[in-house]
Amino acid sequence: MASTSTTSSYSQFEEFAPSTSASGRSYDVFINHRGPDVKHTLATTLYRMLTNGMGLRVFLDSEELELGDSLPTELQEAIKSASLHIAIFSQNYAQSRWCLDELSFMFRTGTRIVPIFYYTEVADVRYAKGVYAEAFQLYLNKGRYSSEKLKEWKDTLFNVSHNIGYIVNSKEKEDMLLKSITYCVVKEIKKLPFVVAEHPVGLDEIVQDFELTTLQSDRSHQDMQMVGIWGMGGSGKTTLAKKLYNNIYPSMEKASLILDIRDAANKNLLCDKQKKLLEDLGFKGLSVDNVEEGKAILTSHLRSIRALIVLDDVDHVDQLNALLPYRGSESLIGSGALIIVTTRELEVLRCWDISSHYKMKPLSAIHAEQLFCWHAFLKSSPQNGFDELVEKFLEACSGLPLSLKVLGGQLYGNVNKDSWKTQLEKISRILPKDIKYKLKISYDALDEEEQEVFLDIACFFVGEKSDLAIEVWIGSGWSGLYSLERLRNKCLVEIDEKNYLVMHDHLRDLGREIANEQSPYRLWSPQQCIKIYNKQNEIGIGGIMASLVRVLNNCLWFMIHNEEQVTLAFFICLTHR
Repeated sequence: MASTSTTSSYSQFEEFAPSTSASGRSYDVFINHRGPDVKHTLATTLYRMLTNGMGLRVFLDSEELELGDSLPTELQEAIKSASLHIAIFSQNYAQSRWCLDELSFMFRTGTRIVPIFYYTEVADVRYAKGVYAEAFQLYLNKGRYSSEKLKEWKDTLFNVSHNIGYIVNSKEKEDMLLKSITYCVVKEIKKLPFVVAEHPVGLDEIVQDFELTTLQSDRSHQDMQMVGIWGMGGSGKTTLAKKLYNNIYPSMEKASLILDIRDAANKNLLCDKQKKLLEDLGFKGLSVDNVEEGKAILTSHLRSIRALIVLDDVDHVDQLNALLPYRGSESLIGSGALIIVTTRELEVLRCWDISSHYKMKPLSAIHAEQLFCWHAFLKSSPQNGFDELVEKFLEACSGLPLSLKVLGGQLYGNVNKDSWKTQLEKISRILPKDIKYKLKISYDALDEEEQEVFLDIACFFVGEKSDLAIEVWIGSGWSGLYSLERLRNKCLVEIDEKNYLVMHDHLRDLGREIANEQSPYRLWSPQQCIKIYNKQNEIGIGGIMASLVRVLNNCLWFMIHNEEQVTLAFFICLTHR
């Protein structure tokens, strides 16, 4: 809005593009209003609800303009930078040519304008009737403005008044509508906090650990910071990313959270993610027809924006190239910006020179129990008599949030202990499909040799020295050390401080389930040995020759030979491991 004492005019409107204001600020919302009518009532209350209550950046002239600012320039830049405009049509609104000029400028930017009819009839605004007709008659009588200018103002009022908006005609309705307006404004500019998790058990502690170990505390004046979050499927990477986004975005000029990037890339829909990123950062209405075009647009638009950008579920460096294009080490994002990338692949972070990264850890015993029980019993502790069974399920889940939620949810409402025991036995043979689907994504992304190494570990080498496994793979002509390192970088296997191979139980069970469906057979249990022996004539392995290699930990190692291949089989004779 503005002031009637200023004599400058908007004689030449500039090309419209999102920007920062002349003072270097950018805004989420610009409020256009007639000061004497609503400055100390509706406008100020709405301003405080959007700023203090929702953390948005809102332009209201008395709050934002500093002494010495050039009023027209500052207003134009504030309008262009805003993601949403609000026009408060009051009784004396049309008496201010500055209000009308602001409105015309707002309309020409193409940014959505939300009208609020404050103790004013919609028809008076739309058709320049009543007090609005009186104001235009005064302009006409004075002869200060051309007929073209008056027509421009009337046309703008007509167009804006057709937008979906709000009517305030009583104090009671004003209080009620303010809450509705605030909610809709926040939703319109996509600043509603993301729903993080149904039961965010232990999440605050994880966020605190991330901030202490990975995130730089003062981001206000530093260079752009890039951090990574990596871990196996179902470990809570997306949940943590959403929580961090909700915590940080109010302090940033712009913010964007892009989910499911891997899936979009597999479906050739990365350009949709590029378009969403541009829209979230204020560049609306741009056409992105392909990934290369999107990279060019992002390159020209992202420079100098102090933004929070969260890219979730990235599994290839090409996806980062598509969403954050840059030349060499030159960053396209402004100082103080923060970029967070979640991935299962440590190699993705390394290729992008993201040296600061956080590895997801299993939930603590107490938080694992609480999460499982919330899904199984709708409370944070086990139902009476189920403590021992809950403990066994917790051992099977090993702190993996995905498994805790899926298995707890499957048992919800089931008070039959025998049924619980049956389910516990079943998951060692057949993983629930939700868990299997999530974990198998990482297996499917491996190359052929890496898959073979993964299956060998799952069937034979969990709890064995890594040197022993590498020796076997080298004997098979594989680059076992390289493949093992690749599996470690994908959080599919770990090596403990004593050099033993460690794998999550559900990854192990997934590997064994896959191995059971493949040929040649990996014989990792006594039952399999008996089954294969009984069916050897049917499955065509009757002509094999087996030579004993060594006896180790109650297990016999054999080298199996036939005309087509040489395969190492691990026969477990005395104990089921």
